[in-house]
Amino acid sequence: MNKKTNFQEESCMIGLSVSFCIREIAEGRVDLSKVDKIVAGTVAVPDQIDRLVTAYNESYWRRFPEAEKIFRDLYAAGKIEQPRLKDDQHFPMIAGGHWVESEDQIVWSDDPSRNTWRK
Repeated sequence: MNKKTNFQEESCMIGLSVSFCIREIAEGRVDLSKVDKIVAGTVAVPDQIDRLVTAYNESYWRRFPEAEKIFRDLYAAGKIEQPRLKDDQHFPMIAGGHWVESEDQIVWSDDPSRNTWRK
């Protein structure tokens, strides 16, 4: 087991939060080579990315200047997915943590089985 993440060394990881996951990579708590992708709750079209990065640099990543490069490299490689660009109500929930090992572990905001109490 990897003490940094509690995931198996060989496993790939899927992040569920740009801010938290990039910060953990920059902190050295998560090995970038193990990250398959980040499925984000963000809604930023390409011409808004600089604004998003500036905001995160001033808050979540303020102590980690390398975080911007990590984000931009993942974004350029197509490893930052933003499902809310297609459906604003469809995004991963992070209450149970912001790393998973497979897509079927993702709890989605619009999963009808998750919202049974609202009926």
